[in-house]
Amino acid sequence: MYLQVSAIFLLVLFLFTAIAMYVSVQASRDYSVEVNQRLNRELAQNTADMIKPYIKDGKISDEAIADIMHSMMVINPIVEVYILNTSGKILKYVAPDKVVQLEQVNLDPIRKFINDPEHSIIYGDDPRNPGEYKTFSATEVIENGQLTGYIYIVLASQKYVSNAQAVLGSYILGLSIRSVIFILIISALVGLLAIWIITNRLNPIIHGIDEFRKGNLQARIQVRSDTEIDRIGLVFNEMADTIEQNIQELKGVDNLRRELISNVSHDLRTPVASIQGYAETLLLKQGQIKEEEQRKYLEVIFKSCGRLKKLVEDLFELSKLQTQQVKPNTEPFSIAELVYDIANKYRIISQKKGISVNTTIAKNVPLVEADISMIDRVLQNLIDNAMKFCNEGDTINIEIDSKLPGKVEVRVADSGQGIRQEDLPNVFQRYYKGGEDKQSTGLGLAIVQKIIELHHSSIQVFSQYGKGTTFVFDLPVVA
Repeated sequence: MYLQVSAIFLLVLFLFTAIAMYVSVQASRDYSVEVNQRLNRELAQNTADMIKPYIKDGKISDEAIADIMHSMMVINPIVEVYILNTSGKILKYVAPDKVVQLEQVNLDPIRKFINDPEHSIIYGDDPRNPGEYKTFSATEVIENGQLTGYIYIVLASQKYVSNAQAVLGSYILGLSIRSVIFILIISALVGLLAIWIITNRLNPIIHGIDEFRKGNLQARIQVRSDTEIDRIGLVFNEMADTIEQNIQELKGVDNLRRELISNVSHDLRTPVASIQGYAETLLLKQGQIKEEEQRKYLEVIFKSCGRLKKLVEDLFELSKLQTQQVKPNTEPFSIAELVYDIANKYRIISQKKGISVNTTIAKNVPLVEADISMIDRVLQNLIDNAMKFCNEGDTINIEIDSKLPGKVEVRVADSGQGIRQEDLPNVFQRYYKGGEDKQSTGLGLAIVQKIIELHHSSIQVFSQYGKGTTFVFDLPVVA
């Protein structure tokens, strides 16, 4: 990683170095040209002042002007002097080798030069080289208040420009190269050191991620500070914790699935075997079984079918509750009336077993906000569970109290055989069956707990073995 990042860094550094050198050379050349033009700005005006005395009535004294212009060329051989008329036509000129190919000069740059004293670089036509442009100095020639022409001076002859540019380019290029190489070396050293520090701090993060990828779920990254890079390690650690937790939950779900399949297959096998066995006996011994015995076989088949139906219904109900396919349809209702109705319904059944079902309801119990059908199922399951573990002479008490602020507390207590302390944590687990209960599906209390949780509440159990059991939950009062 360090080598790759370093290679990219050096490549970008060299690219920017080349751009910087190009810009530096161009800027230096432009600066030199602009300085030359500004220093010689008044050259054309001074020349005009010298030439004016030799211009009379629009006529130019050729010999006098030629002497003046040749004298200028001797003093300053880099200039080329041109006298133009008002339309830009070249009337007179003095240039090296007298090689002039243009007959007329574009006046737009000249007018801009004269009218804009604060200009930067302005280029005009080069009469000796059509299509090329050079810096110049220019001024108007005024006679008797009238514009009679222009003095146009090209500031560098062709040979001088070539030599000057070569020298300037060589000097600037050498200076730029030396400066850039020095900056390049310093930047490269500093940059490579910075990259090494960054990548060196990334190595533990990469190592931790690689270990986790290989299956070491306990691999974590040591976070020493609160910098951006360390935050990557912190985020990874949080992600790893979440993934590990999800994996553990998936393992738990898988174990529950296996347990579910095992328990369901076992619970279904028993009633199905009874139904199949007794039905097979009736088919094979038709006419040989007494009516009383035949009735007994049919009763066993009927009970087994009922048990099978109950198991399947409970399984479907619990599955829908756990996957939240069923949502509570809450509404205000009287929990006292619901308890009275359920108690009256069970009194007929309980009397046959010699069990008393009693209700104790506090005065002025407020309405509760809940799903009435679900709470009805909760109370029925709790009473069914109590009756399974009660014997003749035992009692089942249903109590309602509103002492808790904003809540109504419901208790279902029995004086049955109770639950051992080591079994109390398991009573709400699926397929848990207490005592010698062989007819239960083991899903009733699991359904109760899930319904209460869907109402954002909880259910508690208290028991003493041999003395009875009490289930307690609460419901919210109507706001």
